[in-house]
Amino acid sequence: MNWRAGKSVLLAAVLHLGFMSLSSVSYAQAWSGILDPSRATNWTSAGFTIPSYSVACSTQPTLQTGSGNASANTTAIQKALNSCDASHNVVNLPAGTYYVAGITFGTQGKQVLRGAGASATYLFISGQAGCGGLFSNVCMISVAPGSAQSASSLPPSGSQQCAWTGTNGSVGTYTQGATSLILNSCGGDIGPPVGKALILDQANDSGADTKGVFICDSYTSAVNCTQKNLAAVNADGRVIGGVDYSEQQVVTVTAVSGSGAGPYTVTVSPGVYFNNIRSSQTPGAWWNSFVQNEGLENLTVDYSLNTSSAFGLTMFNCIQCWVKNVRSMWARRDHVQVYQGFQDVIRDSYFYQSQSHGTESYGIEPQESSGVLVENNIFQQITSPFVFGQGSGWVIGYNFTIGNISTNYMQGSYPSHNAGSGMNLWEGNVFNELACDDTWGTSTLQTYYRNVINGWVSGLTEQTIPIISNAYCRGYNIIGNVLGQPGYHTNYQVSASSATAVAPTSGMPYASLAIYELGTSDNAGLGNCTTPPVCDPLTGSTMMRWGNYDVVNGGVRWDATESSPKAVPYINAQSTPSSHTLPGSLYLSSTPLWWRSMPFPPIGPDVSSGNLGICAGGSYSGAQATASGQCSGGSLSASSWAGHANVIPAQDCYLNVMNGPPDGSGGILSFDASGCYTSQSGSAPAAPTNLSAVVQ
Repeated sequence: MNWRAGKSVLLAAVLHLGFMSLSSVSYAQAWSGILDPSRATNWTSAGFTIPSYSVACSTQPTLQTGSGNASANTTAIQKALNSCDASHNVVNLPAGTYYVAGITFGTQGKQVLRGAGASATYLFISGQAGCGGLFSNVCMISVAPGSAQSASSLPPSGSQQCAWTGTNGSVGTYTQGATSLILNSCGGDIGPPVGKALILDQANDSGADTKGVFICDSYTSAVNCTQKNLAAVNADGRVIGGVDYSEQQVVTVTAVSGSGAGPYTVTVSPGVYFNNIRSSQTPGAWWNSFVQNEGLENLTVDYSLNTSSAFGLTMFNCIQCWVKNVRSMWARRDHVQVYQGFQDVIRDSYFYQSQSHGTESYGIEPQESSGVLVENNIFQQITSPFVFGQGSGWVIGYNFTIGNISTNYMQGSYPSHNAGSGMNLWEGNVFNELACDDTWGTSTLQTYYRNVINGWVSGLTEQTIPIISNAYCRGYNIIGNVLGQPGYHTNYQVSASSATAVAPTSGMPYASLAIYELGTSDNAGLGNCTTPPVCDPLTGSTMMRWGNYDVVNGGVRWDATESSPKAVPYINAQSTPSSHTLPGSLYLSSTPLWWRSMPFPPIGPDVSSGNLGICAGGSYSGAQATASGQCSGGSLSASSWAGHANVIPAQDCYLNVMNGPPDGSGGILSFDASGCYTSQSGSAPAAPTNLSAVVQ
């Protein structure tokens, strides 16, 4: 499933960016008292406030109907985008159906391509937009395709990189949450400029297993941490001396002092996510050219005519860029790829189908990106709605996936697929599966909070597991979720008991009927230990679980043995929370503006009258629904999860506005966010202050 662009991709000259500053947080996080700080970060910094641009760019496109006008329409749109400037930001596309050969946004940023509505403006996009070698149909990029930048300025050597030698004024000390960095040995005797995005990284763990946080993508005699029989297979991030630097975080530089090659004191926002940074892994900081504030809104993009581009839309070195109220269909590999992005937003949109349904049929694919907010979207008939190459500090909130298509075994969303992802929050989603695998390397420290994850798709019996965490997926937090399919799952968990065994093993396929598969090293949900990599008991023993409802136990588990994992390298000991009271959200301060008249929080152990059930009998038996009328010949089993789950807005939109089949089958549906949500808001969440659940 691997695909990586070469590290010599086109990166352009320095742009001055006026970032929206985010001050370092000093208030208590919503997870305080639940999670040890070594297991979490400040998720309120994900995303940003989408600009309400209203002034038209000086040139507006006149579009022509008919497939023969694709080239002319492309030229008209490009001219309009290139005419935008700092105060003229909007390119308006009229209602109608148009053919386009490909779209590349202007490199000046501060522009939005806006249709007349997702149900009104329809673009067939068939050609490549270039996108620095990433072969996309729509491209938001910091340089024009074909423009070159001197190789001498690119890391690992050259003028745009420094060694990262400490935090908070202390050389050799790397403090999680620090906003003051020490940089030294800067190429070209220059430090990073203020207003620039900076990428922090360190070398992967290519030696012995740390027995704690372990970021690795090697297949060598020293360590085998990937299912692929190759060396350095992941290739996310810089490659220095043959070693990948996969663990990355993108930050904003808000202040710089120093001169020459350093040392420099650099103030960044947000603070450092990771807790395993150390001098032995030669931490570094480097920067590229970035573009800021480019958006796609209020239209349909149809990629069914595309035969060459792997990606639908790519945000490449795009900072605070966005997709909003877009109906996207028939992408070839990804609907959206985010590559070296920061605080981007993907929201209020509908993603339908892929051109094929093999192992590379994705909705959103992060690569080397941080602080992105993906919120309130619908994914229908996509094999894997999310596949994380590398991402940190993301928030994936209140999304709905339905009808995942797979030919042999059930596939879901992958919080980790390559090496280096960490500190991401998955909250309030309705998914079939979340699977951390070790196919291309290892990741760590992610949080699943108040989701419904049922582990079931009609007709499939292999890998039907709500939560899969393969070997080396350590330090995960599973809190307040609703897990399993009523009447289907019969086993609580299969967990690695040693490097070569799992327990229990009776009654195979035991794993595919379990709520959890932990520490195994197969991709088929069979609970096996293949070599290499071996099974990993630390996956289960470092997992924190608290307040989850599952259908096997038929109740909420408040189990101190599951909620208090012992300390391991780079993760502190976790204390059992003193209360069964959970915050309503770990990133929202209150009910969001786009929420409809339904309870918030919608899911969790403190919800008792939820309206989400499953169809009993009829055409859609086993599928989720909110009314018997949706069940076509069957009835609604309203107490399927003991009332712990309400429909979320995206699912409500799909079922009750778009009138989608409960099993996700069928063709493309009419969609426009304005018909689904009370108010569309692009605002970044405010700081939460000790939220409590409100059950209605």
